[in-house]
Amino acid sequence: MPHFQCTHCKRTITPLLAEVPLPPPVPPRPDESSGNRIRSPRMPPGTYARNRHPDEWVPEPTGFVLHPDDILGVEPHPDVSRLYGCCGLAGTDGRLNLVCAGCGNELATLQADCYTQNQVTLDFVRTIRSYCREPD
Repeated sequence: MPHFQCTHCKRTITPLLAEVPLPPPVPPRPDESSGNRIRSPRMPPGTYARNRHPDEWVPEPTGFVLHPDDILGVEPHPDVSRLYGCCGLAGTDGRLNLVCAGCGNELATLQADCYTQNQVTLDFVRTIRSYCREPD
């Protein structure tokens, strides 16, 4: 199983993950009136999927999609204009909103707002899928 790294500094940014087919989008929560408007995560923990062709009506980026808890060693983008949303980060403007904590390389988009999927999408170019064992 692979893990993912930053292309710039080679910092590991995920645990080992298993590739699975991309699940369908998660529908909005029926209990929005209780104030819980964020959807359940699209991906099961410990998995990733490729999203090469997002639906033209769904505002999400292309890349490797994973569970929000499976991203490590990243920080919110220092440009606060990339951190918008009403209930969480929207990530729908096509700009990356997570950077590598080691070198600041823009890596991924976190989406976790009331009108988006709840997922992290790693950029195809700015991340490396590695099958090499981590050094001890």
